[in-house]
Amino acid sequence: MSKFINSKKYEGVQYYIKADGTKSYYVRYKDEENRLKRVKIGDETDGTTEVYCRNKRIEILNAQNKGEQPPKIVKNHRKKVLTLNEVADKYFTTKDSSRSTFDRISKYKKHLAPILGHRGVTSITKNDLISIQDSIIKEQNLSPQTANMVIELFGTIFIYGFKEEMYEAVNPTLKVQKFKVRNTRERFLNKLEIEELFDAAKQYDEKNANGGVLELFTKLALTTGARMESVLNIKKCDIDLQNDIIRLVDLKNGGEVYSGYITDTTRELLYQKSKAIKFTDYLISFNNNGKKIGARQLQTRLKPLLDDLFNQGLDVKDRKNRIVIHSLRHTCASQLAMANVPILQIQELLNHADISQTVRYAKLQGDANKKAIQGVF
Repeated sequence: MSKFINSKKYEGVQYYIKADGTKSYYVRYKDEENRLKRVKIGDETDGTTEVYCRNKRIEILNAQNKGEQPPKIVKNHRKKVLTLNEVADKYFTTKDSSRSTFDRISKYKKHLAPILGHRGVTSITKNDLISIQDSIIKEQNLSPQTANMVIELFGTIFIYGFKEEMYEAVNPTLKVQKFKVRNTRERFLNKLEIEELFDAAKQYDEKNANGGVLELFTKLALTTGARMESVLNIKKCDIDLQNDIIRLVDLKNGGEVYSGYITDTTRELLYQKSKAIKFTDYLISFNNNGKKIGARQLQTRLKPLLDDLFNQGLDVKDRKNRIVIHSLRHTCASQLAMANVPILQIQELLNHADISQTVRYAKLQGDANKKAIQGVF
C-alpha cells in the first residue's frame, strides 16, 4: 500500500509517489459526524499542486461550517499543464541542426528528462533543480560547469514556454545559486605555433587525400575568428575575391550575417578552391565534392592533430590550457589585441553580441607597459 506523505506547508494536504515517480494529491478533513475522510484532488501531471489542494480543502471546510454539502471534486478541472518534455520538444524544433543544438539535446536527455521530463513545468521548484545540481556533482562526479549548463538549459526551455504563452509562472532557476567556476580558456597559439599548425594540417591533407580540408579550415578559422559551424557553413557564393570579403553566418546568434576578410594567408587557397567547385557548393568539403562537412567529421580529424601538437601531458579536463577547435577563434581575438587593435573593432570582427565578451582581451593590449618595463630593466 502506498505511503501518504503530509505536506510540510499545508495542513490536511497529502500526497503519495506513484510508480512513475509523479505525485498524487489528497486532502484530509473531518466530516459532519467527525469522521476522518481522505479525498483525491488530482495528479501532478494534470497540474494539481499543494496550493490548489490547500484551497480546495478550505472550500470544503467553509461549506461544512455553513451547513452546505462539500463541493464536488471535479476531475480534470483545469486544462492539462504541459510537461517539461512537451515544452522541450517544441523548443528544440525551433533550433537549427548544429553541433551546439545536438549537445544541448544530449544534456537534456541525460540530466533533465529522466527526472523532470514527465513533470508539469509550473510544478518544478527551486529544490528540484538543486537536487539535479547535487546529482551532477556528487553522484555523477561531473564538473560544476556542467551543473551550471544544465540549470541554464532548463531556464532557457522554461523561458521559451513562457514567451510562447504556454503558461504563466516564475522561473525557478532565478532562485538557484550557480557554482562559481573559473575555466575560461586562457591559452592561445603564438605565431610560431600557428605556422606549426598550418604545416601539420597541410601534411595531414596530403597524406590522407582530403582535398585540403584541414589546411583551409584552420586558416579560415584563425584569420576570420569565426566559430566552427560558421566556417563549415561558408559557400563559394559567400566569397568575394575582388573585394576580399567573406560572408559569414553566426548560427549561435540567430543566423546573423556579418563580414570576415580574405588575407594573404587564405587568398590563393580560396582562389584555387573557387575554381574547383560550383557556385552554391560548400568550401570545406572532401575532395571538392561541394557537400557540407559535419562538425563530428571535422573534429575526428582535427582534434587528434591539436592534441599531438599542443596538449601533450595535459589533463583532458584542463579547459584553461588545452587547445581545442574553439581556441582558433580565441587565438584570432588574442592576436588582434596584442597588435593593439581597438576593443570595439575586435568585437565587430568576432561578432560578439556583448562587449563584455571582448573586454577580457584588453589585458593583452599591454604594449606600452611592456616597453616601460623593458626600458628600465
